[in-house]
Amino acid sequence: MGFILSKLLPLGLYPLGLALLLQLAALVARRRRWSPWLSAAAIAVLWIPSTPLVSRQLVWGLEERSAALTPRPIPRADAIVVLGGGLRPALPPRRSVEVNEAGDRLLTGLDLLRQGKAPLLVLTGGKVRLTAADPAASEARSAATLAAQLGLRPAQMLLLEQPRNTAEEARAVQQLAGQRRWRSVLLVTSATHLPRALATFRRLAEVTVIPVACDFQLPDQSQRGQLTAASLIEDLLPDAEDLHNSTVALKEHLGLLIYRLRGWS
Repeated sequence: MGFILSKLLPLGLYPLGLALLLQLAALVARRRRWSPWLSAAAIAVLWIPSTPLVSRQLVWGLEERSAALTPRPIPRADAIVVLGGGLRPALPPRRSVEVNEAGDRLLTGLDLLRQGKAPLLVLTGGKVRLTAADPAASEARSAATLAAQLGLRPAQMLLLEQPRNTAEEARAVQQLAGQRRWRSVLLVTSATHLPRALATFRRLAEVTVIPVACDFQLPDQSQRGQLTAASLIEDLLPDAEDLHNSTVALKEHLGLLIYRLRGWS
């Protein structure tokens, strides 16, 4: 039940859900003098994070931090931990496992393995959908299937198929590291997710955690180019992709706050 609530309750705090709640409140109270203010607030809550100007700042705040956390060069470790996410299970009409935006997590882990940064790839992630009798494989199993198709041998992989969130992944890796007497692991995840993941792993996992960021949504601010009148107008107009990016960033900030309150990070 706790896992289900953790997935559903925050939806009302993200821009789309909060805007809908405010608009519904405005409709219910449509005869009250403050109803238009609720409606205006709903528009603002939806419009502002949908603009590239705001979205970029939210994402940069996380990604620049993650870039600074990732060491150069990346040292060797006992294992490479690739956090779940980034894959679509092999359910019809798909012919095999497919990758989405965060699929860079697995690709980065494979690249580190081929560079000799560690002898083993740890793939994490259980089933996170809320439907019953879910036919999809776990995220870890899907990752292993794709990794095998890309040439990785079964002996080079370990699967953690039970964890459903970052805190559970950290506890599972802690247990595995204790059993195998690992001293350090490379932690691979999306740049927006890395600050929360690293804080969680360093608190819950009794092993040295070396962060490796990937899946950057934006180039460095120095690569933005010069501002023009047209680009400024574009920056102030709402866009669905920017709303998504803002939501992801806000989710990470909210998640980090909740994890700290619960003692997970």
